[in-house]
Amino acid sequence: MGRRAVIRSTDITTTLAALKAAGITPLAMDTLPDGGMRWHFTPPGKPDEDELDRELRDFEERNGRNRA
Repeated sequence: MGRRAVIRSTDITTTLAALKAAGITPLAMDTLPDGGMRWHFTPPGKPDEDELDRELRDFEERNGRNRA
């Protein structure tokens, strides 16, 4: 088995600075079992909401509800 990579605080700081310089603001970061990092950039959706529900909600917000 190989050695697990170690994430140093400077790794996180450097990566975060590079992302912000590119105009990207992460919302969260996970540390993976192999020592890697996974960044999250979009807010999580509602667990019971699927893509069709989001599209319908967005459509209704743009066009108004019950326009008949």
